[in-house]
Amino acid sequence: MIRVGITSDRFRDIATGYAGLGLDPVALPCIRIHPAPASEITSARKAAATADLLVITSPRVVSLLWPAGGIPGVEAAVVGPSTASSVERAGGKVSVVGDAGLGRLVDSLANRLAGRRVLIVHAEGYDPGAMRRLREMVPDLEESLVYRTSSVAPGNDRVDAVAFASPSAVRGWALSRDFDDVVVGVIGDTTAAAVSRHRAADVVAPQPTHLALARAIASFMEVNV
Repeated sequence: MIRVGITSDRFRDIATGYAGLGLDPVALPCIRIHPAPASEITSARKAAATADLLVITSPRVVSLLWPAGGIPGVEAAVVGPSTASSVERAGGKVSVVGDAGLGRLVDSLANRLAGRRVLIVHAEGYDPGAMRRLREMVPDLEESLVYRTSSVAPGNDRVDAVAFASPSAVRGWALSRDFDDVVVGVIGDTTAAAVSRHRAADVVAPQPTHLALARAIASFMEVNV
């Protein structure tokens, strides 16, 4: 069975999708999450309640801000279908779903931003290029940093492929392992760019979800292994 290293800290949430495709997911976390202080989380919730448009970047943002649901009924634009599902489960209203990272979502929002109070909730250092473009489009953009991520070295379990969902995970992997003799799969252009400092990614998910990456890796391995 093909063994795939899961570098996210959310192994339980992710592994089922890989196992369902006949792959053997292996927990090799390369990141550690550091939530913002409670006072900043509270401020972010208050800002969300008065915004005209929420831009939400990941399911993790939703779980940190609204762990018991109760997201305000503000129009939300989200990065990817997984984030959309998280917002809806928390009681939110999704109006725009991006299909390939924050950059594409910003493009799709170009005609919706004028004169609106826009709040983006995200991780520290999230997609700097797309964030810069959003700031140019919304000069009075509100931003709430919900968490930061640090890189950690993974275990040494043998794997045939590895799945990365963030540049932080790529940096963590590089702390103790190399990129030779392993199929490398990534979610998004930003993570692909991080991998490119070492080598080209073999697989890029067609959508910004772990399940899409799992399917892409399974398809690639079927053809190439």
